[in-house]
Amino acid sequence: MIQPTSPAPAARGKTATVQTARGRQGVVAAGHPLATQEALRVLQDGGNAVDAAVAAGLVLTVVAPYAVTLAGDVYMLIRDPKTRTIAGLNGTGRAPTGATAERFAASSHGGIAREGILSASIPGLLAAFQDALERHGTRDLGSLAQAAIRIAEDGFAIFPYFTAQTRQRGELVKSDPEAARIFTPGGEAMTPGTLFKQPQLAAVLRKIAKDGIKTFYEGEVAEQLVAAGKALGSLWTLDDLAAHRSTWQEPMSAPFYGHDVATMPPNSYGPTLLLQLLYLQAGGIHKVDPNGAEFIQRGYAARKVAYKTAGKFIAEPTLTEAPMRELLAKVIAETSKFGGQAPDEGAMPAEAKDRCTTNVVVIDKDGLAVSMIESISAPYGAGVVLPGTGILLNNRMAGFNVDPASANCVAPGKRPAHTLAPCMVTKGGELVMSVGTPGTVGQTCVLAQFLARVLGCGQALTAAAEAPRWSADFQGKLVIEDCMDEALQKAVLATDAEAKVMRTGWISFGSIKLAMVEGDGFIGLADHRRAASTEGY
Repeated sequence: MIQPTSPAPAARGKTATVQTARGRQGVVAAGHPLATQEALRVLQDGGNAVDAAVAAGLVLTVVAPYAVTLAGDVYMLIRDPKTRTIAGLNGTGRAPTGATAERFAASSHGGIAREGILSASIPGLLAAFQDALERHGTRDLGSLAQAAIRIAEDGFAIFPYFTAQTRQRGELVKSDPEAARIFTPGGEAMTPGTLFKQPQLAAVLRKIAKDGIKTFYEGEVAEQLVAAGKALGSLWTLDDLAAHRSTWQEPMSAPFYGHDVATMPPNSYGPTLLLQLLYLQAGGIHKVDPNGAEFIQRGYAARKVAYKTAGKFIAEPTLTEAPMRELLAKVIAETSKFGGQAPDEGAMPAEAKDRCTTNVVVIDKDGLAVSMIESISAPYGAGVVLPGTGILLNNRMAGFNVDPASANCVAPGKRPAHTLAPCMVTKGGELVMSVGTPGTVGQTCVLAQFLARVLGCGQALTAAAEAPRWSADFQGKLVIEDCMDEALQKAVLATDAEAKVMRTGWISFGSIKLAMVEGDGFIGLADHRRAASTEGY
């Protein structure tokens, strides 16, 4: 039985904290209080979980532009209580027609652009929102965009995490005149409490609300995006935007301590979450003290092998989804033979470049559930705002490589590898929880250790979320939070010469959002390592 609350273990330094909420009719957790509040309002007004998630997602494009904008991408897991099935929606964008390996290999930096106008893929977020609403929603996108429009027009108070992200990426932001004008007025990041208005973005959102997403992909807004981009050297064309489509995919799942854990297939790194869980269960993680060094060592070992095993399959779905499913089926069938020693089937892949993300989880009164994660890749993405639109571009092209032998080699129309990995847990076909986290290359290991604590070791939700966390840095090396007990830090560092201690709340440690069924109601959890909140009713 999952325990909802209990004290977390003692920790040194800045202790991670979480917020919890309960509801009988529904619960929401999201990456900003304004997004959470709008999602809850939609539920209270009779909308369902998909309506609420889309409304929250649109608000986040306004209040968390360092993480997601209208030029971003999204994955959604949607569980239908009537059919007791989970659908996966891949709302990630593709490389434009002009994005060839030869072009990037011959560039001045000899590879994929990591920032700037050439680093932006075709946005997938709005198309996915429309597709989700058409299949599972009850409201139209225009009505659900009204809160985002109002907040963009009237403004909101800058919060500390916003300021921190802007300062961290200040050089990039200031390198583009429009981005600098909008996000660093006066030449510096806005301080917490500053009222931030985005009139150009509000105008674009209003056009989309009035005319539908067709204006973004084929109409007036599309023409504005392409014309503004062309002046800056963009590869985007009107044909690229018009050709974009989302993809419905069957989630991938694996058994874990009597539960079934589901996530997205490639081009998501989600399968590495499932492999980690399988290896941890095979090794008997339930017998290990979750507050000891061995728990961390086993978790990190499982992550390394999962990435080696699956790394080459995390790429364009039409090329890698089928072989990844075959590999997962093989591991599920054979895990019990490993005796805790997972197979090592390849070289460690280059860590993906996603570094800033936000997410939303929702369950409504009927049990319809959503786990959604959206992103523009690195904080402030490409660092380019298209003049006249207020829209900051993604730098998702950085997820590709130029190796012709790799399935993840850039080519027109392909989708790059994504660290984004939404998650849902069921038991006997019944929903248990919708859960997710941002956290760049640490997303899957943050989820794996949380689920191992809760489902394997029986820890309460708050204790599992507040517990000092381990993760991986951008080179795949072990990192641990500085709130960890000093003796535990020493024990971990003694076994790994490359491990490092990082501040609690560093980007790779994530911020878990959870919505869970609890008796005849629901419980929500929001991990305050980043901006996050939860509410229920």
